[in-house]
Amino acid sequence: MKMIQNSIKYLILGMPFLALTAFGQSSSDAYRVETFSVSDSPRVEIRTSGGFIEVHGNDGDEVIVEMYVRYGNRYLKSDDTDLSNFEITIEKRGDRVVAEARSIRSRSGWFISGRTESISFRLYVPEGAEVEGRTSGGNVSARNISNKVYLSTSGGRVTATDLSGRAELKTSGGTLQLTDIDGVLNARTSGGSIAASGINGTAELNTSGGNITLEKISARMIARTSGGNIRAELSEFKENLELSTSGGNIVIRVPEQKHYNLDLRGQRVNTTLENFTGEFARNRIIGKVGDGGPLLSARTSGGSVSISN
Repeated sequence: MKMIQNSIKYLILGMPFLALTAFGQSSSDAYRVETFSVSDSPRVEIRTSGGFIEVHGNDGDEVIVEMYVRYGNRYLKSDDTDLSNFEITIEKRGDRVVAEARSIRSRSGWFISGRTESISFRLYVPEGAEVEGRTSGGNVSARNISNKVYLSTSGGRVTATDLSGRAELKTSGGTLQLTDIDGVLNARTSGGSIAASGINGTAELNTSGGNITLEKISARMIARTSGGNIRAELSEFKENLELSTSGGNIVIRVPEQKHYNLDLRGQRVNTTLENFTGEFARNRIIGKVGDGGPLLSARTSGGSVSISN
């Protein structure tokens, strides 16, 4: 199935002017487009101040860089602006491709002009590319990458889909949307929510104040929120899972399974267990079901913990 999906993506890539995204712009809106021949595992670095970053993996041997310039509600072309207030770099250095937009400041440190163009990048890269993308205010996303991925934004949303390498994802205030990730995942948001589905491998998820929603989870995982609720649905339960919140509730659905360990703590713990041995109290359950196995740990300081099949 993945091979078919990759082939479809590559066919679409051959007609970039027809591509549409959730952001509403097509490839025909691009201010500039560059294509570079690379190996099957190049390094790609993308940096911009306020625009979005999108990275799409495919089975080709090229990096296609599409740069978008937006002012207000419209996308600009070269006839509209010369971008004299920016330093733009789109180039290949060995097997590394760099796409970067920097605002030029005066000697006093202030911006030269009050214009508020935002510069965004969409890249099509080999699936095996190593990706690093940073933006100070826009959304960032990566899809279908099997190598290392680092994405960071100060205030935007982070979206990651179909990743199978090592991924580090950060946003200061936006949400995290994570789908079909297998590998080593570290994702953090300072104030937004986290929604994760189809997570395998090893994962650590952190939010300072948002809710966490987990579906189809089989990873060895730690998920923490300082003040939000946690809802988790486990598709397989073969690895340890640790869930914690300072003030919210935790609701867990586990598959039919005869052997696992439990450490559940909260103001109230709600569950019906069969074949359990251990400590069973109103505010905690510590012990094992059957012969024991992977550990399910859930702790909340100010809410309840509920677990069911």
